[in-house]
Amino acid sequence: MLNKYVRREIRREGIKNLKRRYFLNILIIFVTSVIINGGYSLASGRINYTDDKSVSTTLDMVEESKTDVEKNVEAGINAMEETVSTSDFLTKDLSDSTNTMGRGLDLSNASIIYKFILNIFGIDSVPDPSKISTTSAQYYGGVASVFVNEITGSQSFIFGVLNGVNEVVFKGKVASSIIIFLFAILSIFVFVFVKNVIVVGKNRYYLEQRRYQETGPGELLFPYKNKRLKNISAVMFMKYLFQVLWNLTIVGGFIKRYEYLLIPYIVAENPEIGKRDAFKISKLLMEGDKYKAFLIDVSMLPWYILSYFTFNLSGLFFSDAYIECVRAELYMRIRTEKKESLPLELRKWLNDDMLAIDHVENREHPSGVEVLDLPTVDIHSLKHDYMRKYSFLSLTQLFFTYSLVGWLWEVGLYLAQSGHFYNRGTLHGPWLPIYGVGGILIILLLRPIREKPGPLFAATVGVCGGLEYFTSWILEKLFNAKWWDYTGYFLNLNGRICLEGLLVFGMAGLAFSYILSPMIDDMYMKVNEKTRKIVCLVLIVIFILDIIWSVMSPNVGEGITSGLV
Repeated sequence: MLNKYVRREIRREGIKNLKRRYFLNILIIFVTSVIINGGYSLASGRINYTDDKSVSTTLDMVEESKTDVEKNVEAGINAMEETVSTSDFLTKDLSDSTNTMGRGLDLSNASIIYKFILNIFGIDSVPDPSKISTTSAQYYGGVASVFVNEITGSQSFIFGVLNGVNEVVFKGKVASSIIIFLFAILSIFVFVFVKNVIVVGKNRYYLEQRRYQETGPGELLFPYKNKRLKNISAVMFMKYLFQVLWNLTIVGGFIKRYEYLLIPYIVAENPEIGKRDAFKISKLLMEGDKYKAFLIDVSMLPWYILSYFTFNLSGLFFSDAYIECVRAELYMRIRTEKKESLPLELRKWLNDDMLAIDHVENREHPSGVEVLDLPTVDIHSLKHDYMRKYSFLSLTQLFFTYSLVGWLWEVGLYLAQSGHFYNRGTLHGPWLPIYGVGGILIILLLRPIREKPGPLFAATVGVCGGLEYFTSWILEKLFNAKWWDYTGYFLNLNGRICLEGLLVFGMAGLAFSYILSPMIDDMYMKVNEKTRKIVCLVLIVIFILDIIWSVMSPNVGEGITSGLV
């Protein structure tokens, strides 16, 4: 079916489809690359998508010089011995391959497997933990910096997480391990529900734009429309998992790459299809045409080479989008020719015949109502009245409550990290007034936007960030000392505030506004009002005395203003 004349026609149609919406086609492929790869490098060759890792192996090995490969293999031997307990025979094969390469011979089978696995995850070589330790990296403070440094240094999410866990858990940073695992879970979530499914949105766009002139960039969000995200992510994750496992067999991975080739397009046509049927349809449609589809990829090799030598500029402005147009055309050609030969129970899934029309329409494809499949929380269903106006007595109690909670949090965190008790804070008493002031400012200043969680989160970040920055500056000017220093933290500003802390403040602000403040206030209101007044008065007197004492004799010392963890 895919003879040389058909393949030539598919490439010609790809050119036509690219030219029809050139700038938008280029923009879509650029945005997709940024989402999947975290950026678009003009110096590292063409982009590699989640569903294209295995085929890039051959191209990457062609592009690499023998010296680079030799260095990678040598690095791999050392790193795998230290990090993944490689078996003796694999280590021996890798060592042998290094020696034979020095004599100009081919890689051994084990070396090819090793190289192939690295290409699956887009890694140049397995990182040596001792060479990418966070203590010598650009950012050396905070949990986010650990994660950022390890991912960047290892060039891989998987190895980055392993090294990050090693840094946090096995080097005494037990308390921070909880947070880094949250970062890891978040990254896995992004991979499964964003990076791995945005390919489907990209495919949907190119399928529609080949026949509908007014197709918009919103089709990139196709996986999130009509509440089909869970199904799409499940199918795409199984495709990714099976491909990774088959890649371990080398030949099997190459064959399965083309057997699974159409799955993202099938899901893009019908997001309701199940995993089993998506795999079956792709297998039947590609039966007898896997090698010919491979020949189409081979015909694109000159574009890959040109992209490499032009620092990916030719890929950015032409070939990457052109290849996507060709692949969309390939899917529709195979679908048109073989749909009727499918069993009825499978044929029913390929039901978007509006994609298969034989002419170009000057309109947009009627793809249905666009409803983002994002989880929402109904704040009006919360148990406590979060829109209440707090009395002065309640505000006083909340101030001391949050000041105490902040003190307990920091003392506990430093105790877990260092094994020592430090009386954290500017005062001598068991309170950190900056937490109390922040909580009160959120309650008083941000009440008008309390019905809108998004703006409330952003405003909380701004208010707390401003408070923390100003407090740090004022304390340093008054006492010539620092009670906290974020220098070395990821995205910090003069060491006074950092992104990691601001995000925590934003989440805490939501908790303060919707849950904690009204719940604590309800609990305090059950106490006799006279008793509440007496307690508040006593706390205020002690607090004022503590301020006077701390001005005369500031709370400084190890773990407080020096030797900060």
